Amino acid sequence: MVEKRVLIVDDEANTRAALREFLEGSGYVVAEAADGLAGLAQAESWHPHAILLDIKMPGLDGYEVCRRLKANPATKPPPVIVMTAVLDGPVSRLAYEAGALACILKPFRLEALLTTIQTTIAGAERRAKTIARREGNPP
Repeated sequence: MVEKRVLIVDDEANTRAALREFLEGSGYVVAEAADGLAGLAQAESWHPHAILLDIKMPGLDGYEVCRRLKANPATKPPPVIVMTAVLDGPVSRLAYEAGALACILKPFRLEALLTTIQTTIAGAERRAKTIARREGNPP
């Protein structure tokens, strides 16, 4: 089985550390970025299977990071799970419009986050296989 890589992009060091510890304990390989630009660079070089992306960060916010990830073929758009402290209609609408596949409200239950990660990765893998079959390429 291929180890699944998760990139955490969040400006709060404590959040990144807690998520890293939990995800590594759940069998994931984890990388971190403290801001949007570092997250974009890490995604391009590391090719994570999923990205946990905070919305409110200094510099590039999560919406812009998500748009740039989706627009850059080098990042092979991984599923983006947006993490936010306020999940109202406009926040979730903007996140999905930017390309997020899931939104989760902070503070979150770690088990719910784990299920969301597993579901989004599995869905992305199914979509990739379907596209490859349509194009006549082996998955």
